[in-house]
Amino acid sequence: MNGIARLLLALTFLMPIGLAAQPEFGGFLRLDKRVNVGGDSLTIADFYNRFRLETTTSLGQQLYVFSSADFRFYDLPRVSSLEGLEDATQEFPTELTLWEAYVDVYGFLSDNFDLRVGKQRLAWGTADKLNPTDNLNPDDFSDLVNFTDKIPTWAVKGTYYFGDVTLTGVWLPTLTPILLPRNGASLFLGEQVSSFQNSLTLPAQRPQNSMFGVKLDSRFGLWDYSLSYFNGYDDIPVLRRLVISDDVGSSGQLDLGFPKMQVIGADFATELFGAGFWGEGALFIPEKVVSQTTVGNVTQTNVELDDEPYFKFTLGGDYTFPNGFYVNGQWMHGFFTERGREALHDYFFLELEKSFLRDEVKVKLDGALEIADWNDIGASYGSGVFPEVTYQAIDNLEMSLGAFMIINGEADTFFENWQQADQVYMSVKVDF
Repeated sequence: MNGIARLLLALTFLMPIGLAAQPEFGGFLRLDKRVNVGGDSLTIADFYNRFRLETTTSLGQQLYVFSSADFRFYDLPRVSSLEGLEDATQEFPTELTLWEAYVDVYGFLSDNFDLRVGKQRLAWGTADKLNPTDNLNPDDFSDLVNFTDKIPTWAVKGTYYFGDVTLTGVWLPTLTPILLPRNGASLFLGEQVSSFQNSLTLPAQRPQNSMFGVKLDSRFGLWDYSLSYFNGYDDIPVLRRLVISDDVGSSGQLDLGFPKMQVIGADFATELFGAGFWGEGALFIPEKVVSQTTVGNVTQTNVELDDEPYFKFTLGGDYTFPNGFYVNGQWMHGFFTERGREALHDYFFLELEKSFLRDEVKVKLDGALEIADWNDIGASYGSGVFPEVTYQAIDNLEMSLGAFMIINGEADTFFENWQQADQVYMSVKVDF
């Protein structure tokens, strides 16, 4: 299906459902320009601009429809031949996806039960974007600056309310894997993945391979809390097989798959003395993954992922001082891509924010510190700073200038992979 056909299909989906329905439209346009500054020379990044069109339609008191189309368009052409000059898709690369599309039915079979069916974002956890219990939607790493984003996926969600307790059940028929940045798999999966040819195997599309989750939310005094359970797949692939040929010049072959896992989670959030505090933890119970490595005629096995449970957590808090100065700090044990007890590093994130000139200009300075080994911090740490200045004097308009800068990343740290990913960016976003 070509781009025009996909666009027409999306617009058809966004049309009013029934003559009596009066849909409301909204969305945003975000224009991005980025420059890579982490290598030996400055280059303009092949990054996308984004146009999101959303529509909401209420059909009576019990039925609600939401949908959004996500249109990404690139500035840099992909032309490599004269024939390419005849192809508009190479001159003006675009990507169109139906981002969300779901139906809400309120009071389904019972006044206390709500049902949501369709492609949706299922956000779990109380931490600020660094959520170890949030495993139902895959990670969206396509934008390095916003690496905490998630992708909506198809699911059925039922929510039952009784008193102060909310019980949620979710069923996801298939796994949707992680979305990586263009030409940037090594930033999250390591440099070795770019050195080999590779193949990826998704779980078979069978009912027994579907995923599900259950969550119970409640409140005790000033404390909100929840308990959760997820049974499904990790959205980040793991090595299953490596074949290295004796032939000179052969790059070898990587075969990757997605391990099953169970996650038992809990979280809390509260406010004390005007400050917000939160925490969440998740016990991961993975399946054991044993890979095969073949070099010539010799094959050996290696445990890529043990079935020993491991625990990830995030603790944090935020506070706004009387003068408007905002501070947010979080401690994350185990990054999204890290698996196994011995592989979990500690990450400390600090966000400082203050508005000036009658709140027309917002200045933000974020920082991150990674520690891989507390017994040898000097040789196992990484750090980065992420400054940003935003002009916001006009309603619905944000104009930002910022940088994503990794200061250092010692060997075997996650930030080591990001040292060449430094970038300076300018963005203009209009909400409507």
